[in-house]
Amino acid sequence: MSTRRPDEREYVHERLGERFEEALSPYDTARRVETLVDEFLTDDMVRGKEALDVGCGLGYFSRRLHERGALVTATDLGPGLVEETRRRVGCRGEVADALRLVDHFGPGRFDVVVSSECVEHTPDPAEALRQMAGVLKPGGHLAISTPNLLWRPAVMLATRLGLRPFDGFENFSTWRSLRAPLEESGVTVLREKGLHLFPFQFGAHALSRRCDTRLQPLRSLMINLCLLGRKRGPYVSS
Repeated sequence: MSTRRPDEREYVHERLGERFEEALSPYDTARRVETLVDEFLTDDMVRGKEALDVGCGLGYFSRRLHERGALVTATDLGPGLVEETRRRVGCRGEVADALRLVDHFGPGRFDVVVSSECVEHTPDPAEALRQMAGVLKPGGHLAISTPNLLWRPAVMLATRLGLRPFDGFENFSTWRSLRAPLEESGVTVLREKGLHLFPFQFGAHALSRRCDTRLQPLRSLMINLCLLGRKRGPYVSS
């Protein structure tokens, strides 16, 4: 079993404590939950299935998976976040490193893996994706979101101006950088969807939703990249 000492920057959300929730956009969070869990995952993919929420944060995705009948395990690097999710959702929770998921859980453990806005906060997003693929059963599904590299300069400027409290890793992705490690790990990409053609902080949420629906040919310009994949091979039930 390999060992790794996480960088202090990876604990940024744990350090924020109560300020973490205050820093989140309810609109943005809801849109990502709607897309990754409600739109990408059918009842057959979720109900009664073993689901892993990687980078669970405050448990928004774990809660929706739980509501839809999944047997949820929430995991994060921060023990306080895992405990808060366990308290809010009533699911299992384990402190685990996104870059060592296979070591922690074993290969082919879960039917569903969901991870939103997590991989960019690690020093190696591609390895985090490979690890998520590694703990997924053949035939299982992976739903992820992460910010678009195109928007990193604007995000970094907002951080320097003190408009956002996050000071950890900001390793944003492109569609290509998401697809490559997943395909190498036996995951076929089924769907891609962009969210937010313009910053959600501007308001105009009704217009933003219409853009999300009607302007997907422009998804390479959108702020959040959302992807659904399926692990190749026949489905293996628990």
